[in-house]
Amino acid sequence: MSIILTPFAKLLLLFYNITGSYGVSIILFGLVIRLVLSPIFLKGRKGMLAMSGLAEKQKVLAQKYARDREKYSQELTKLYEQEGVKPSSGCLWSFLPLPFLMVLYAIIRQPLTYLMNVTEDQFNVISNLLYGEVLNYKNQQLQIAQDVFLNHDKIVAAVPDLAGMPQIDFTFLGVNLSQTPSFMFWKADNVGSAFVLWLIPIISALLGVVSMIVTNKINADVLGTAKPMDQSTKTTMLIMPLFSLWICFTLPAALGVYWIANSLFAMLQEVVNIPFLRSFLKKQEKDRAERQEQERERIKLEKKAQAEAKRKAQE
Repeated sequence: MSIILTPFAKLLLLFYNITGSYGVSIILFGLVIRLVLSPIFLKGRKGMLAMSGLAEKQKVLAQKYARDREKYSQELTKLYEQEGVKPSSGCLWSFLPLPFLMVLYAIIRQPLTYLMNVTEDQFNVISNLLYGEVLNYKNQQLQIAQDVFLNHDKIVAAVPDLAGMPQIDFTFLGVNLSQTPSFMFWKADNVGSAFVLWLIPIISALLGVVSMIVTNKINADVLGTAKPMDQSTKTTMLIMPLFSLWICFTLPAALGVYWIANSLFAMLQEVVNIPFLRSFLKKQEKDRAERQEQERERIKLEKKAQAEAKRKAQE
């Protein structure tokens, strides 16, 4: 597992060394992931537009074969093949940030291991020094992460081998991003800090809704591919923000910052991709016109061949 996580941890640590801000490092991490995956996101977006262009034909097939689901599936598959569309290509792209969210969570959950290179024995000394007891090395690193930063000199005096340990301040905008937001923030000892942490999941969920609205707006006003939202689309617009809300209230606030940044970058990416999507739609329309012309020519030749065969049969 460390083989997978170490390169991402080094990238996050590099951003921290450059910016000196843990929150900004998380945001830059999200930006790099977006940039690396941008060709895949664009391909997925094209797949969604291609599927959207077949909506009317799918509706006609559904009505025609309403009582024969097997025939409907066959004809739908045939339609996809004729149009060169892959049904799965349009929706998978939206789930691409999730694996990186899991990678980031693993790093954030054990910052002393992946960012500060603290061994289990050193962790035991630190926890005993700060709290008078030995904490769990794998599960309680977040609880002491900020205290390690605040007591760096004391720790180095006790464990000289940690003299080169990175000093990471886990606060951002006055809040500790290693903490998990609480829904009932008013019960916290520091209400102001707890309220800012509470805002992170709320902003994340709202931006998720705004991101989908922006996408639909671009489809309608810029690309001209708008269609009435079906039940599955409405369900997605409800589930995704709730999923974001749940994630950000159950995981460290740093993950919420990443999720917020991801939504902002997604909206920016939608705007940047407009010229490419327009070009794709024009090519789709051109290819469709060529296929229709080829089909008309094929039918014409077929009728001509049938007429010729009939004439010969009469002779």
